[in-house]
Amino acid sequence: MAEGSGAGSVPSSVESAAAGGPVMEFYEHSPARRWREVELTSDVKPGERSGAASVIFADSLYVFGGYGGSGRLDDIYRYDLPARCWTRVDAKGAIPAGRENNGAVVHGNTMYLFGGYSGFTWLNDFVAFNFDTLTWAAVPSGHRGSLPSTRFGYVSAVDDGHFYIFGGYDGSTWLNDMYEYDFERRLWSQTTISGYTPTGRSCPSWATANDCVYLFGGYDGVHRMNDFHQFRMSTRTWSALRSSGQVPSPRYFHASVVYADSLYLFGGYSGQDRLNDLYQFRFDIHAWFLIPTESPPSGRSSLVAQVYGNSFFVFGGYNGSIVLNDFYEFRFEPVAIPPSTITDDLMKLVNNATMSDVEFSVESKPVYANRAILAARSEHFRALFYGGMRESSESNVIVLPDIGYPVFLALLEYIYTDKVGDISSDLAVHLLIAAERFLLDRLKALCEDVIRKSISADNVIQILMTASSHRAEGLKEICMDYIIANEDTIKHTPQFKQLMQEPSLMYEILIRRKL
Repeated sequence: MAEGSGAGSVPSSVESAAAGGPVMEFYEHSPARRWREVELTSDVKPGERSGAASVIFADSLYVFGGYGGSGRLDDIYRYDLPARCWTRVDAKGAIPAGRENNGAVVHGNTMYLFGGYSGFTWLNDFVAFNFDTLTWAAVPSGHRGSLPSTRFGYVSAVDDGHFYIFGGYDGSTWLNDMYEYDFERRLWSQTTISGYTPTGRSCPSWATANDCVYLFGGYDGVHRMNDFHQFRMSTRTWSALRSSGQVPSPRYFHASVVYADSLYLFGGYSGQDRLNDLYQFRFDIHAWFLIPTESPPSGRSSLVAQVYGNSFFVFGGYNGSIVLNDFYEFRFEPVAIPPSTITDDLMKLVNNATMSDVEFSVESKPVYANRAILAARSEHFRALFYGGMRESSESNVIVLPDIGYPVFLALLEYIYTDKVGDISSDLAVHLLIAAERFLLDRLKALCEDVIRKSISADNVIQILMTASSHRAEGLKEICMDYIIANEDTIKHTPQFKQLMQEPSLMYEILIRRKL
């Protein structure tokens, strides 16, 4: 994914797009894709509304509240996406007051809502809806810590056990403060952020992808905006995104979603018109494109927008005269291709007694595997099962001495998935030795990479000796460079005496120091 820096050169493909080059020509000459009104399989349908909160959970679209034309709503509707039918949810518990323009998020099996506008006041309550029990409740300890002020039209996102909110409008001020709720600690705190923070605003569009929140436009009380920002949640850093191409016009009350390698932006209010244009921002080249479409929904603001499968769904909103409850679908691609599951599928074969055809004994424990897969991935196993070592594999159980049980399971996981997962440096050392024994060069390199990150003055000599013994040349060079750079410290460690007993290694270090 591309990152906004606010400086630096623009990729050549972006320059091509901005100048009307091949990328832009592709979009200009692409056939228009069609919006379609969703055909329902029942007569149940939510009433007209704008500013409703929505989430996707377990193959369903949930819509809560919004403005119904005469008041704020507190109902929940569920749209079963595979069955294509709406039902009204019979919610229990302490149902929150009707409201609009509050961001809903999902964490675990629960939808969380903060604040919004009731029609009379701006709110800062924090409530949760459990999908399993269909029950509303105030979030336990939801007012602990530095609670955000009342607001609506803010940005919301969840990542790594934290619920973030940014900006919004509190009835008098357009805000650019940021808060986070730690689900584990059950505590609100003001987010300590770095980088270029967007100016105060309400009702921008936002979407999340790969640890980032992308924010576009909004309203600051005077201007409708079309600036574009990125917030990286892992580092809590804001940056302004540079972009080229057909940048959307200033707007607010619009919607953004993410699909594949792009962000899509639809509709909103320009201050004069309700819009129904659809834009694509490609993360790889930092360029905007206006997507030609047929039969789009009427121009609208404050709409529900969600992605499911290969489709973009739009429900309701406000067209400048009336609130709406029409329901549209835009397919990004003609066919929804599910993500690959081959890694997960092959993991099911690791140490699976039912689907195996060979049994090993490792530390007197049985380990089950598949001959063909092992042979295809390792020259050692190919020789063992189908070559010159075949006789030694004909017994019912193959005993493997000099290898630990956890190490052999990690080795099998790599053979089946080409990955090693999150392993410790200690395990990586033993796995490196096994990788050399079973002729797995890529695994050996992966282990070297894990080990190098744990090098210290206390362990570098032992790692060097292991690397040298098992021909891990890259790791060996890293260790020697570390010893040379930290020579004064390492000379005084107990392990240095071991190195003195290895004249060939000492000679290599001396030669390397002179280079």
